[in-house]
Amino acid sequence: MNNRVYKIASLSLASALLMGALAACGNGGDNAAPSASGTASPGGNASGEKIKIRYATGDSGPAVAVQEDIVRSFNESQDKIEVKLETYGTAFDQKLTAALGAKNAPDVVKMWNFPAYYQSLVPLDDKINALEDKKDFYETLFNYANMDGKIYGMPIGFSTRALHYNKALTDAAGVTVGEDWTMEDLREAAKATTKDDVMGLYFYYNPDPYAFESILWSNGGEWIDDNGAPVVNSEANKEAFQFMHDLIYKDKAAYAANLSDDFGQAMGSGKYAFGEMGKWFIPSIRDAGVDLGIAPMPGFKDGTSMSVVHASFLSVTNSSKNAEAAWEFIKYYTSYDSVKQLGQIEMPVREAVAKDLGYLEDAQIKPFYTMLERSVSKRPSLVKTAKWPEVSAELAAALEAVFAQDKADIGAILDETQSKVEGIMK
Repeated sequence: MNNRVYKIASLSLASALLMGALAACGNGGDNAAPSASGTASPGGNASGEKIKIRYATGDSGPAVAVQEDIVRSFNESQDKIEVKLETYGTAFDQKLTAALGAKNAPDVVKMWNFPAYYQSLVPLDDKINALEDKKDFYETLFNYANMDGKIYGMPIGFSTRALHYNKALTDAAGVTVGEDWTMEDLREAAKATTKDDVMGLYFYYNPDPYAFESILWSNGGEWIDDNGAPVVNSEANKEAFQFMHDLIYKDKAAYAANLSDDFGQAMGSGKYAFGEMGKWFIPSIRDAGVDLGIAPMPGFKDGTSMSVVHASFLSVTNSSKNAEAAWEFIKYYTSYDSVKQLGQIEMPVREAVAKDLGYLEDAQIKPFYTMLERSVSKRPSLVKTAKWPEVSAELAAALEAVFAQDKADIGAILDETQSKVEGIMK
């Protein structure tokens, strides 16, 4: 899994680069963006030649091979549109920003960073709502492409976050992991499995603000409310922070690692009983010989837990002159057969595909779908403000200030961060 997907820190760079590109693109006169219906139909152009569209992805390796197969299948399926795949790799943000600035952007892009790019994308609400099988797509996912009440992407893959645990260590401690655990259950289990060179919970002293919102949600908190107001220093947030801090320094049942450390390697070492993460490291942990269990994340109070979603989408750039053809490609890419093919590299975004592939019965995959359905009511703070990169930087500093020290004044740190975020969002 590409670090862009599950680590949101790169938003700041992308946003800074994009500002110049957006200024160069402009919004008026000859540079006005086409509507969602595009300026050309998918029926070919006047000369009878195929309409050519470009699709850009930031993926590399095996993920590209699967996308190449889908593009090839699409091109072979009809005679009116031809798609060319462009692989930007780790230079995705730089290349896309440059292309936007030069008014030479791809027609379709694999997208997740909507705060940075949504002003350069076409709203797809009408197209999505017109789909006869829209209900087959997990509703939660559309929340993550929603900026200012408009949907800018069609979901193609995701991961929620779930509890990973070492069955050998939990069995040895007499711990039975439950699907409806509370955080108190996790605390007691972490304490019970902490022994000798084994630590109960693998955590971070500098957790990603985007991912940490899962823990806040599970206690009724969040970074930014649905009205767009920061609520960093809410009582619910302070309680969640205090609980995790106590696990590290009071209970001494959690290890605070650096976020850049390899989660798969840590859990694969057999020295940690529990860890919280997306689905990306399951293969490497299993390959290390660990008997791995996966369960829904615990929640506070009544046991209800929620999770942010690390999702990817296909979007149409608003500089495309062939938006209709681009949408035809997106429909093909998100069809049942294509989503099933994407199951090699992505968790299926269609319920029918997930069911037919057996994922909803798979003990190591089902919990991620459980978390997806539990979180249908939530929109992450990431898409509640276009200033998320600056906000996230302040939140990251607060998280490290709390979890990197034993004597942290959590209330004071969150109060100060609240003031800073309010200043950013004015």
